[in-house]
This record gives sequence, structure tokens and C-alpha cells, in this order.
Amino acid sequence: MIRFIKLREEHLEQVLEWRTREDVTRFMNTDIEKNLVKQKEWFKRISASKSDKYWIIEIKGVLVGLISLNDIDLVNKRASWGYYIGEEKYRLYGGIIPSYFYNYIFPKYDFHKITAEVIAGNDNVLKLNLLHGYRHVGTYKDHIFKNDSFFDIHVLELLKDDWIRLGKFTKKIAEFEE
Repeated sequence: MIRFIKLREEHLEQVLEWRTREDVTRFMNTDIEKNLVKQKEWFKRISASKSDKYWIIEIKGVLVGLISLNDIDLVNKRASWGYYIGEEKYRLYGGIIPSYFYNYIFPKYDFHKITAEVIAGNDNVLKLNLLHGYRHVGTYKDHIFKNDSFFDIHVLELLKDDWIRLGKFTKKIAEFEE
């Protein structure tokens, strides 16, 4: 039902469409312009990166969003991550997507923890992260400037042991293309 496909150049137009939608970008730390040339430059950079991995989220055969693992640090066994659902009618799946992700990345990369940043106002994602066992580490005040305003960023971390101890979502296993 849910699959994670390695991001490829053929996905870039769709990703650009999602990423520049107001209902998606309002919760992102940055805004981008709708420019396929720049999107291809971004793809070239992240494809060469050893510290970033990106997947397209597929639900029931439909491409619905993007998920990423960033700042991969194998020495300190940690990384950060983020995701969004670009297809509005599939947003109801947004609450279960992270479980599949944690059940893949913790054993695959042997991370001790992952971190997340949530922009102020994205209350549903903040609550979801806390439900999944995250600890609210702190808040960067006025950390992001966009749309002529400053926004706070909530900083969270999830230890592998806390995820395992939570034990609620262990059956959420999906295929991740390498």
C-alpha cells in the first residue's frame, strides 16, 4: 500500500509543483521559485550528497509526497529529516508516514537519534512528533524570515530507544528503494 521510491529526475516537475503550493510551502523553512532549471540543479547537488537521501512517497500507486533524510552523520549516529504530502486528498495518511520511516531508518543506518524542526504554526506536526516519542529540545526564536515575518522553529529529537520503547507502530513496514 505504501512505498518509498528513490527520487529521480523524472519526479522533479511533480516535486516542484508540490513544493511551490501555498498549502505546502507555508510550513517549510524556505520558499522556492517555480523554476525547473533550479530544481534540476538542486537535484544534481542532493544526488551527489553523501549526507542526504530523498524518496517519493507512493500510496496505492499514486505519488503523493516527498520524504528526506538529511545531515546524515554516521560517526555520531544521527540525522535530521522532513516530509510533506503534496496531494491534498492523501494528507490523512500524513500521520502514519513517519512510523514507516522510523522503522526503516533506525535499523538500516543504526542511528541513535533523529532530529526534526517544526515551524511555529504547524501544530498538527508538532503534536504528531510528540505522539511518536519526540522530546521538545527547545525553540529557536525568530529563526526563519519569510513572507515579511519572523517565525520560531521548534527543535525536537527522537532517540531510537524511545521509539522502540513506544512500541505502538512496529508493524508499519514498507519498501524503501535504495
